[in-house]
Amino acid sequence: MSESLRNSVDAPRFTPSASGDPDISALAATALDGTALVDQIRLLPTSQWPWGAPQEVRIKMLCFHPEPHCTFQIDLGTQSGWHRVIGKVYATDRRDVYQVMEGLRRAGFGPEGEFSIPLPLAYLPSLRLLLQESVDGMMAKEIFKLGDGHQCAAAAERCGRWLGRFQALAPPAGQVSGIERFLRSAERKCRLLCQADPAWAVESERLLERLRAGANSLAASPTCAGHGDYCEHQIVFAKERTVVFDWDLYDIAHPARDVAKFMVSLERLAMKHLGSMRALDGAAEVFLRAYLDSGGHPHVAPALPFYKAVLWLKGRTKAIQTRAAGWREQAEIMVGESFRNIAL
Repeated sequence: MSESLRNSVDAPRFTPSASGDPDISALAATALDGTALVDQIRLLPTSQWPWGAPQEVRIKMLCFHPEPHCTFQIDLGTQSGWHRVIGKVYATDRRDVYQVMEGLRRAGFGPEGEFSIPLPLAYLPSLRLLLQESVDGMMAKEIFKLGDGHQCAAAAERCGRWLGRFQALAPPAGQVSGIERFLRSAERKCRLLCQADPAWAVESERLLERLRAGANSLAASPTCAGHGDYCEHQIVFAKERTVVFDWDLYDIAHPARDVAKFMVSLERLAMKHLGSMRALDGAAEVFLRAYLDSGGHPHVAPALPFYKAVLWLKGRTKAIQTRAAGWREQAEIMVGESFRNIAL
């Protein structure tokens, strides 16, 4: 069986890193050991793995990330048939992600609910592997890219309702991402811009002054459970279920942070794929209204300008550092949108 397991792997090979730190090649090599995977699954209780011992395994790499972690599609053949799961292999022990997902399942976000997450199946410490349900459905980002106005509004409403429900019911877990963290991030980006071109100095300082003033007005801010990267890339519609995945960045934060993240991500998607940053503003309004009507925090509205402003300064770091083609135009958009939002 070992030989057939090894031959069933569908993934590229990697050159090992010269350093001793875990890297993406080490992750891939670990995850692609189908024999070790089957051996570990056989140790799981039937409450976690009710389908019986795998006889065959097929593993396909879906993506890898610089954090680093790898995501795989894993098909396991048992006497009861084939079962597909999603596996995430981490560079360090992340059983905490499994524990957070288990907490959300117990709080009512299991696979039987309209508002849900992928069912967490198991965490295998020896492989640093999280196994979770593979959810079939339509990705929210595809609807916002290709759908008509009615379809985009319906998708936005479901996304808003999910987030309102989550913030009302989910148990807080993880580190607190306070306002100072976002200010420091904005300050780093402004320093980077000034290093790339000193002509940004005056405008950067003006922007930081406004952001600091906005942060001061939110000094006594509420907090709640946070996703950390709530956007159309992390949401799939599976019939009646709205399913949110990728819980690696879970935290505790101001409720406006995840709301702002979703809205800024829509604006960036519209700019990239629809020819205008404002093309999905109607969907964003539907999202915000549905969020507020579904248990969303009433203090979100006054905090949105600050969080949208600091989130517009996220990303594009490498392009600015390397002076990649178009970096200046990207920086002008980032700074311009940050100014526009903090002035609201």
